[in-house]
Amino acid sequence: MLRYEMKKIFVKPMNKIIVVLLVLITFVMGFLTIRDVRYLEENGSQLSGIAAACRLKEDKSRWRGYLTEDVLRQAAEENSHIHSVSQDADEGYQKRQGLTDIRELLNVAFCDYGDYDYYKADSIAPEEAAGLYERRITQLEEWLDADEDHLSDAEKDFLTGQYKKLETPFYYEYADGWTALMDSQYLPTIMIILVVLAGFLVAGIFSDEFQLKADAVFFSSKLGRNRAVRAKIGAGVLSVTAVYWGIILLYSLLVLCALGFGGAECPIQSRYANWDSIYNFTYLQDYLFAAIGGYAGCLFILMFAMFLSAKLRSTVIAAAVPFALSCVPMFLGRISLLSGVMTLFPDQLLRMNKSLDAIVLYQIGGRVVGYLVLIVPVYFVLCLILAPVLYGVYRRA
Repeated sequence: MLRYEMKKIFVKPMNKIIVVLLVLITFVMGFLTIRDVRYLEENGSQLSGIAAACRLKEDKSRWRGYLTEDVLRQAAEENSHIHSVSQDADEGYQKRQGLTDIRELLNVAFCDYGDYDYYKADSIAPEEAAGLYERRITQLEEWLDADEDHLSDAEKDFLTGQYKKLETPFYYEYADGWTALMDSQYLPTIMIILVVLAGFLVAGIFSDEFQLKADAVFFSSKLGRNRAVRAKIGAGVLSVTAVYWGIILLYSLLVLCALGFGGAECPIQSRYANWDSIYNFTYLQDYLFAAIGGYAGCLFILMFAMFLSAKLRSTVIAAAVPFALSCVPMFLGRISLLSGVMTLFPDQLLRMNKSLDAIVLYQIGGRVVGYLVLIVPVYFVLCLILAPVLYGVYRRA
């Protein structure tokens, strides 16, 4: 029965088109992600994609290892030297491309918390640069001291503790494959498109029996109200799982095979985009966390669409639910009155890689946790709860 229900999903011409469209979109997104990696040659010409990645890897490899105080001093000295001998900004940028990641850390570390100054590193002395890790904690403490009402003492202690738990010195190497994959907008974009289009795959699993006037036959059959219903639920879950992981793994392999797998063990804070993050992940852990979290969000949204399909017997409403839950909350979250509530909606799981620097905390039983760590298991539990509810609703139809 399970095989039969799966076949009913993928035999539809519209669903075949959706699967092909998802694959094509994934290739386009992968190409755009790879193309965004750039390298400036000495003659002024610009490389992009794989060629740029090879040059960047070559330039950045000399800094591979732990960013100790001595290495930070050396980086600051070299940056100052390049700044002093360069005739213009383009020449300076070209000469320091292998140093860019470390220079960006200096830019963000020696500003106020949450601020960034592209030219800050040019005025930092080598001895001052050696205090990079202490500066990260000092930044946070200064910001927390200025905060009067927003955070509780327990939340402030939690944030400080998370910052101090981060292992230093950072391990560093070329990791542009992972940064292109995790620090861009393309990964959450693919997840959102995937959820919206996959909604059409599952929207008719339960409602089609009513639309085709086959419900009387379906429910009067020997196994129509038990095994057949379970087969429909299983087909929906397996379809969602196969499509989600197929697309995410395809996109990931396209980017990493082109730009390189190196740097998976680097902490995400070793790149300025995640300097303020309270989540002490490596890039590999960040990827697994975002992918599993995205799966939880995708599975919940599409199971909820299946629930409405069974309850309301409407394919149209069920197909509209994924769009409503994955796109609309992003706009509602911009309303200050709703911003706190919106952090608990499933769309957050589809763009976790872009929320690592967000300080949204919840206190449960005296324990403070970051909201990303909280909502992933919560939505997996909701999926487990939704499955028997869906079964009960449809078998009584």
